[in-house]
Amino acid sequence: MTPDLRCYGDVIGPLVRVVGDFDLRSPMDVQRFYTREWQAIADALGFRQQFEAAPMAIPTGDDRITTMNLAGLAAFEAALRTTRPGVTDEQARVQSAVLRQMTSIGRDRGELWRVSVDPTTLSGGACFADQGRMLRAFYPDTAPGYFGDGWTGPPPRAESSCGWTTPLVLHLGTFPWVYSTRLESVGPGARWTTASAKPALEGLHVVAQLMEPRTNLAQDARQVAAIYRHFITHTATLVSRIPAFVQSQARPGTLYRRGEFLHVYQGSLHVVGLDGPRGKLGALAYNHVLRRFACFFAVRRSVIRALPNLSRELQQLAHSSADPCLRQHAQEVSRAR
Repeated sequence: MTPDLRCYGDVIGPLVRVVGDFDLRSPMDVQRFYTREWQAIADALGFRQQFEAAPMAIPTGDDRITTMNLAGLAAFEAALRTTRPGVTDEQARVQSAVLRQMTSIGRDRGELWRVSVDPTTLSGGACFADQGRMLRAFYPDTAPGYFGDGWTGPPPRAESSCGWTTPLVLHLGTFPWVYSTRLESVGPGARWTTASAKPALEGLHVVAQLMEPRTNLAQDARQVAAIYRHFITHTATLVSRIPAFVQSQARPGTLYRRGEFLHVYQGSLHVVGLDGPRGKLGALAYNHVLRRFACFFAVRRSVIRALPNLSRELQQLAHSSADPCLRQHAQEVSRAR
């Protein structure tokens, strides 16, 4: 049975061809899919060299996905050791603590992809000290952007020492592009690192978790679908203006559409972007974000298909989900057994 995910909206159907399908019950399929996804993440975040150099034992057993995700995270951590600090030690310390809290809150709500929290309830009020001033540890992402129409409320319940007047909103599912209004060529989250603290690693850990069956099932996919619908609506016109890639007619350094992704012929995606009414849209950011959405639904589809072979805990998680589409599929799988 191939699960039909159109219950999340017609826009989800075309995502199938972005990263392809795989069978969670096939060790070869699993290794191929997750290796390819981690290679794409490594290319986007600049740690392909560390990823390729890492000793890669062939994973076995039920924990093979966790094993492969840990290998990818270890390669990213190795790359961070050579990265120049992007924030101060104090800001990174607060960011790490806040990210752990927001991850826990998002997981409990089934809304880990995008987490919105009153910042005054978080560690340090999501503020950090810098030369006698209190500053916000994260960017206040409130304007209409590529992931939503902005977040103005509810306002913090307590007075903020660093000027928070809106919720703190982070799109962790598309890390390091965590802000709706900042999709430049470099993901803002990639700069979250110092010699002593690496909140960027916390952010990529969320991406890895959403690729695992349990966290994927626990996430309400309606949230992911709604954000994707917004993203594709506000990028479709920009992307449609880009010519399709035809190698015989291609010019070096020019941006093209190649399949579902953007491609620079004999050039780098890191330096090319589009200017839209909702801000700069980096070509690298577009590809990475699109791939994260596609990967999420590829894993969701594969997990539903394999549900009869998964643990009783995961089956129960699907049957009791707040996500009606997932519950419907779980019931259909049960009836078909």
